[in-house]
Amino acid sequence: MIVESYEDVIILSGSIESNHWETLQTAISLTLKRHPSGVVIDVSQISRMNQFGADTFRSVMEYIHDHDARVIVAAVPEHVMTVLKSVPDVRSQLPIVNTVEEARASLDLLGYEEESHEKKGKGSPKTSIMVVLNGTACDTYVIETAAELAESLKAGVNAIYPLIVPRDMPLQAPMPEEEKAALKALNSAEDLLDSREVHHQMFLERGRDLGSAIASALEEHPGTHVLIGVPECRDETENAGKVVNSVLAKVKSAVIFIRGPVS
Repeated sequence: MIVESYEDVIILSGSIESNHWETLQTAISLTLKRHPSGVVIDVSQISRMNQFGADTFRSVMEYIHDHDARVIVAAVPEHVMTVLKSVPDVRSQLPIVNTVEEARASLDLLGYEEESHEKKGKGSPKTSIMVVLNGTACDTYVIETAAELAESLKAGVNAIYPLIVPRDMPLQAPMPEEEKAALKALNSAEDLLDSREVHHQMFLERGRDLGSAIASALEEHPGTHVLIGVPECRDETENAGKVVNSVLAKVKSAVIFIRGPVS
């Protein structure tokens, strides 16, 4: 196996027929020091790999888990994927995306989760209302209601987008389409809150279900009230009920469900 690196990408090439974890770990550690936002492992040039070589990626998976590291595997050839699928847990627990570009975009969003996205305005950050976004038209009504309530209570707003990750995937697994939707919703909500001059912070919260994601966010960012949008279409009454049940089972704060006008 040949290991090369440039910027935040580690390129593996050649044949992998034994566990080369020690060599790869050194490369990952050095790259993370230079690029703490994360590392992409490009495996598109691996010519051959057997199950012994796949142990290298089991070690990568364990390293990610033990160190909460941001490492994503990208551009996996079909013959390599076939071997990974034959190794229990590796394919389902190893963060994998189709391209290096998708991996970088996902790392950027992971960075968003830890960066400060606080904007000063009217209201006190010591008293906060939590707004839960879902990327639909209902977000507008939720934000407007939150702004009015924040003004009345002289509170700030914490806006979160819960990114729900299936249980058969790592919690930090890249989800390119869902991550694009999350970033779009967060940016739109931030624009609305800026226009209302409300003190606010924006967060992305990963979780296995909606109620757990909101409860986890409240532990770190307590709020007196939680505002949640529900589907406004009559055809989605059943989904609205699932949202309500998931939240009320896990969230102890006062909860307000908001539905936009029925079309």
